[in-house]
Amino acid sequence: MPSDPPFVLPTPPVARATHEGLDLYLPESSAPAPAVLLVHGVPYPAEGRALPSDWGIYRGYASQLADRGCVATVVNHSPDGLPDDDRSNAALAAAATAVRTHPRVDGDRVALWFFSGAGPLASQFLHSPPEWLRCLALTYPVLGDSELVTVRGMHPVEAVAGAGGLPVVMTIAGRELPDVAPTQPPFVEAARAAGVQLQLIEVPEGRHGFDVLDHTDESRAAVTAALDAVVSLLA
Repeated sequence: MPSDPPFVLPTPPVARATHEGLDLYLPESSAPAPAVLLVHGVPYPAEGRALPSDWGIYRGYASQLADRGCVATVVNHSPDGLPDDDRSNAALAAAATAVRTHPRVDGDRVALWFFSGAGPLASQFLHSPPEWLRCLALTYPVLGDSELVTVRGMHPVEAVAGAGGLPVVMTIAGRELPDVAPTQPPFVEAARAAGVQLQLIEVPEGRHGFDVLDHTDESRAAVTAALDAVVSLLA
């Protein structure tokens, strides 16, 4: 697999600006807009590779979100590619504050979107959602202990009981990695039991990373559905 495989959707040209170390993707309108923070997965091979904010997958998601009227950014919470919950949580908190206070952002309409091994980092936001968090998204997430991630502290399956009315958009791959797939159904069950507004997007033939690995109509439809769901909930 190439080190930076292309995103399954086009990457539309949008304006970008740097703010407190974050690369912001800006919508066409200058009015305060909702914001989406993209949280990359860990671990990943970092040596000789650009930071996640420069990967095609996240540039693609961020550009698509800006094209839909949102401010988007990628949080580089693990520059060495290794899991460190304390470091990642601190970086995510700082990024959320920086984005929410930017003049182009409506700080009360923010979404957090977690990918792959970043799933456990969603726990604090599921357990005690801040008032500004309008939506939480998960894409092929690791939601329990696996070969990729050992969860420290609270598991998302436990945390989701505190989510209340927080909408959650979750995309799952039918051909998920064998050690990741079993972590997902318990979360779905717990979310539904807690009355969470869970929107489940299934990609039956998709692999973990289908949004760059499987350039199919099914993949494109799933990514589009997730984008549209998040933007709709922020509106």
